[in-house]
Amino acid sequence: MKKFYFKQRAVNKPKLPYFTLIIAVIILIIAIASLLFVFHNKPSSVSHSETSQSSSQVHNQPREHKDYRIQYSNSSLIKRSTLNTALKKAGLFDFNYLLNTSDDGGNDAKILVYYNQANQQLIFKFYQNGYQSGMDYQIGGYDLQKQTGIHGLQPSAFNSLPLVYTWENLQTK
Repeated sequence: MKKFYFKQRAVNKPKLPYFTLIIAVIILIIAIASLLFVFHNKPSSVSHSETSQSSSQVHNQPREHKDYRIQYSNSSLIKRSTLNTALKKAGLFDFNYLLNTSDDGGNDAKILVYYNQANQQLIFKFYQNGYQSGMDYQIGGYDLQKQTGIHGLQPSAFNSLPLVYTWENLQTK
């Protein structure tokens, strides 16, 4: 077998390694400057009408003592924080919904919440706007242990239970 020997030749490299570095730096500076120019001159994504609309929504939030009234009772039976957490999970702290009189709103005039301490349940009585008597209501509930809603309750579900929370719509008075 014949051996091949390769001659090593020196490759003529340009003796200007700084030249390519300088070109790369210039290209990088141009790219950064053009990006800064584009983003600096870009119009803001929120228009004036959107800003005024969102600020008016903040001012139109329902306010206690003006739009609705909350009254806590028998606070020695259940902690207010426990009650409020359960009411939030049950959707009873969505005051925009409760005050909404359209078909997709709560249309509520008054909500009474009773506490069943033995079963760890909250029982709700919903009075819709325009109710005529104390017997004109709907019933719902919330199980504090299972953290789920209770359906199919009978009117006797809140008999002799202590009232712990009252929400009243002041806009309909």
